[in-house]
This record gives sequence, structure tokens and C-alpha cells, in this order.
Amino acid sequence: MAGIKLRDVAQSAGVSLATASMALSGKGRISAEVRRKVVATAGQLGYKSRNINSRSSTRRICPVGIIHLDDRGFEWNFIRPILLELELAMHREGYAPIIVPVGAMEGTEEALRLIDACELCAVFSVQHSDERLFEELEKRGTLLVIVNNSNFQDRYYSVCVDDFQGAYEGALYLISLGHRSIAFVEYERPDMPVLIADRFVGFRKALEENRLSFPPDQRITIPFMDEKKLLWKLEPLFSRPERPTAIFAHDDYLGLYVIQALAELGLRVPGDVSLIAPGDVLDYSLPGVPKITTMRINTTLLGRTAASVMLERFRNDHQDVHVLKVKEQLVKRDSCASIGEVG
Repeated sequence: MAGIKLRDVAQSAGVSLATASMALSGKGRISAEVRRKVVATAGQLGYKSRNINSRSSTRRICPVGIIHLDDRGFEWNFIRPILLELELAMHREGYAPIIVPVGAMEGTEEALRLIDACELCAVFSVQHSDERLFEELEKRGTLLVIVNNSNFQDRYYSVCVDDFQGAYEGALYLISLGHRSIAFVEYERPDMPVLIADRFVGFRKALEENRLSFPPDQRITIPFMDEKKLLWKLEPLFSRPERPTAIFAHDDYLGLYVIQALAELGLRVPGDVSLIAPGDVLDYSLPGVPKITTMRINTTLLGRTAASVMLERFRNDHQDVHVLKVKEQLVKRDSCASIGEVG
């Protein structure tokens, strides 16, 4: 029968696409009975894999997809090491990952269309927040690992960043330099509410433990990269005599805008105001990029860990949901100074 696809085999055998794929490729912890049923079904339907028993064929018979948003160019320096490490780790095990870029506005149906076209049996979702898509993939039996998105850690296998601890340690670093009045600058991210909450709560915890006050007007929230609104909110805060001596920014890309806004107010970083941010979103190897002190997110480790979680799902997909978190590391650059050096 012409045109038989792996999904047809899975449906006829009454198993998930991932199980069918692993049964035909000889991978995974699948019972002999299920494996025989899938192989027999494939034979009955006339499904033609490309040399099922060869190692190279597993790259075709068990395709793995990596979904990421392709319309956030500013994040590419951050996302690229995750994608690269996922590709390398999966290739070492005989799988051939397929990059599936989707736009934030394309929606669930378009993402599913791309996934169906590639007959993916497993999907990494990198910084994507489409809950309907995740629900559909789980319903289909497509193996899913969510990367760098804390929103769904109670429901799906996730590898994410310990944003709470990173913000806590970043604020402690500013406090260790003598700063006692620290502003918190963030932008609206309705797609990442847990990320927003974790960073602010971690920041506040560090201040509270050191008995430092935090007036409500020192938390500045702006629409995504709204330069005018940022300047408008920073101006009254930094024009008063007892202004903050430091800023904790949501990420270093926003930190770049903070530096520009402060410059318009006649303030220098770190001469007048110290600045720290999570991330390493910016490419610090490029000339002209301000050297911002960050709580660095090890994106290579994120990718490597996510690949390990997926491979374990291939081997044994009957475990409770696992969540692994990668710790942020302080990277000192040129944007922080001790309080004695500020002003």
C-alpha cells in the first residue's frame, strides 16, 4: 500500500508514535510482545522503513524535533548553544534532530502541521509556551521535553533555570558591594509568568534577609522593550536626592536599554549606578557591547541535560514527571562597583 506512514502503523497497532518508532528501530525498553505487534502491523500495512536494523536508519525512523520561536532575533545568541547541544547529544545516540522554527503568532495548528509533516516521535520545546500544543503532543503519545520554560514544570518533563536562586544570589552580590537601595527593572512577559515571579521573589528574599527596605516605586515594569516608558519611569526615581545606587534588571538585553536610559539622565554605569542581570543574552564577544555583570545561564548545560532527559524517556517512559534545574553563575564584568566607588 503506497503512502503508508509511521503514524498509520502506530494507530493500527494501538500504540503511540514514539513506541512504534522505537519498536521498529530496536531502541527503548519495549516489551517483546509490543515490538512483535508493531513489526507485524508494519508488515501487514506494507510500511517501508529504510533498512530498519541499521544505525543510520534510526536517524530516519525515529525523528526528533526541536521547536523554537524564530521571530525573537535578540534571543538567538542565547538559544543557539541550546540547539547545538541538543543536536550533538542526539546525534551521538543515532537520532537526527529536525529544527522546527515557528513564529509566536502562528499558533498551535501550524506547529502541529509542521510536526505531522516531519512525523516527529519526540519534541524538544525551547522557550515555547503553547499549552494547547503540549497537551496535543502528550495526547498523541509524542515524547515531550520542555527546555527553559518553568510554566509547565508541574505537568511535563522540563529542564529549566533556577531563576529564584539566581536572582537571590545576584541581589546578594550587589548587597555585598555595599548597595542598600536597589531598583528592580523588568518587562511584561505574559508568556512566562513563573519566570517573572521567581526572579522578583528571589530578589526580594535577598533584601528581606538583609533587612533592606524596598519601596513599591523601585519596581519598574514596562511593556516589552519600550524605551520611552523605561526612561519615563526611571527619571523620577533617579532624579531625587536619595536615589537607588544599583539596578537588578530582568536580563542583560533589558540591561542594555537601562544603560542607555541612564545615560540620557546623565548617569554612568557603574560610576553612578551599578547594574546586574541574569542571562548572557548579549554576545559579549562583539565590539561595542557593554560588559554587563550577569548571573550567567549555562545554555550548553541546558541543552545537554534536556537531551539526557529525552534519552531516558526513550529508554523508560513510565516514570513520574521529572524537572531538572540548572543553576546560574555569577560572571563579573564592568557594570558593578562597590558603594565606595559609586557616585
